[in-house]
Amino acid sequence: MQTYITREQDYALRITSALAALNKNDQLPVSELSKRLYISKNFAARIVHKLAKNGILSTTQGKYGGVSLKKQADKLSVYEVLETIGFKTKLNQCLDERFPCEFSNKCLFHLFFDEEEKKLHEKMKQKMISEFVI
Repeated sequence: MQTYITREQDYALRITSALAALNKNDQLPVSELSKRLYISKNFAARIVHKLAKNGILSTTQGKYGGVSLKKQADKLSVYEVLETIGFKTKLNQCLDERFPCEFSNKCLFHLFFDEEEKKLHEKMKQKMISEFVI
């Protein structure tokens, strides 16, 4: 089955949401994140590394180290997190600029999928991680 959002991207959203629930200056070790989110420590570490590399998370090494959100959760969109983890999915292959299609600008399916994809991306840009804190 193909999915629009990968497990890695989904867990990136969950990690940022979990960290948004922390008090200011608090951190969580990756081992604790992996327990809370029911994912392997290695998988969580890989996602944390990508998010930190792109300025979304801060990490501190050492025995009392951990991970925290670098950006404010109310200024961090769902789309930004997904894009950091490689979100480039198209609703239909015909929307990919590299996909040659003679019908693309006059095809009603193309126009429909293009419009719906733009709406979805805009909605994900407006939805902030702070709205998913539990």
